[in-house]
Amino acid sequence: MIKYKETNVYEESSLRIRYILDNFKKVYVSFSGGKDSGVMLNLMIDELRTNYPGRKVGIMILDNEANYTLSLEFMNRIMQKNRDILDIHWCCLPITLPCTVSSYEIDWQCWGINDKKRWIRPMPTEDYIINIDNHKYPFFKENMSYQEFWDEFGEWYSEGEECACLIGIRTHESLNRWRAIMNENKQTHGGHMWTKRNTEHTYNCYPIYDWRTEDIWIANCKFDWDYNKLYDVFWKAGLSIYKMRVASPFMSESKSSLNLYRVIDPHVWATLCARVNGANFVATYGKQLNYNSFNLPKGHTWKSFVKFLLNTLPEKAAKNFKERFIQSILYWGRVGRGLPEKIIRELEINNIHFLINGFTAHGAKDKRRVVIKSLPDHLDILSCHNSDVASWKRFAITILKNDHTCKYLGLSPTKEQIERMKYIKKKYSKI
Repeated sequence: MIKYKETNVYEESSLRIRYILDNFKKVYVSFSGGKDSGVMLNLMIDELRTNYPGRKVGIMILDNEANYTLSLEFMNRIMQKNRDILDIHWCCLPITLPCTVSSYEIDWQCWGINDKKRWIRPMPTEDYIINIDNHKYPFFKENMSYQEFWDEFGEWYSEGEECACLIGIRTHESLNRWRAIMNENKQTHGGHMWTKRNTEHTYNCYPIYDWRTEDIWIANCKFDWDYNKLYDVFWKAGLSIYKMRVASPFMSESKSSLNLYRVIDPHVWATLCARVNGANFVATYGKQLNYNSFNLPKGHTWKSFVKFLLNTLPEKAAKNFKERFIQSILYWGRVGRGLPEKIIRELEINNIHFLINGFTAHGAKDKRRVVIKSLPDHLDILSCHNSDVASWKRFAITILKNDHTCKYLGLSPTKEQIERMKYIKKKYSKI
């Protein structure tokens, strides 16, 4: 395990959980059945049984309908074994989730009433399952987004008291996660950087943020904790411990492992393919689809090819891409982006017309900001990453990768997202 000067990550995480239990009247754990949330839940269970007899905490599970059988077995095992200390909210509700495997569906609704005949698996029957027929959530409305449900659930569970939501995020997996944890502009609880105020009464807490992947498996072995045996199958399939993911199969983070459903859970795979258009294609060819694997059709420039692709898409998907592309074009044409001097010299050498708009306002503030008013067809000649500078080829690949959120373009939030942020700020402006 990673060593502190006098302790280690296990001991530090135990101290954090004790702080949470001592300082929050309402506490719940976000549990997905993955290795990280599993370890975090086991830490919480050990603390409750050792130091907090009679105390219960909540468990919030957002069941996305598309789960591995082994994941469900693990989740049910740990629920049944610890029902005396867990307030279980296993939610099988019609909620909208992002979808990045289909050209036709920007998002998809799990447990949708109209899709009942196409559900990937039957509705679970355990008495702690919460569905559209038995839920008691006054805030819930059919087809609400994942993020909206997340925020509203926290506020509902808090009952007006300070509430902690434990999330199994580790900064070892992502630099962006590290930056989010160490963001000095966020509102924390008690000055602890591993906490972040999320809504009026709820704080997100990350007690295992400093664990490495190796620490997860050391802890499972050392303390003989129950874990998702799906990871044993992943290991036998040749995946390294750093590549194993348990997440919604249609999100961009887990597309690369989508094909494993076909091998590990073939009976689930058939219904999964019928559920969301494009799942089989991405599972088969997803790993082959990268920047250099796309060839421009004869008679097209990348710009004309983008227009062709937009004309072939359903109206909703095409509208989404058009709005995001216009946003990117305006950003590069008015504001620009900071680039290394080496890339600026390459733009000059290759006669790419650009202007300099001062220096970037973030980081070391030493990068010159490049403005490109007329996007080039492609920038294959540059030595930087293909997503660093805008081009029509970059737009085309964004469409071909079904990247409806346009992460590949590194864009700021859409108008709808901005309006929602304004609403939240206004709602909590008096805090």
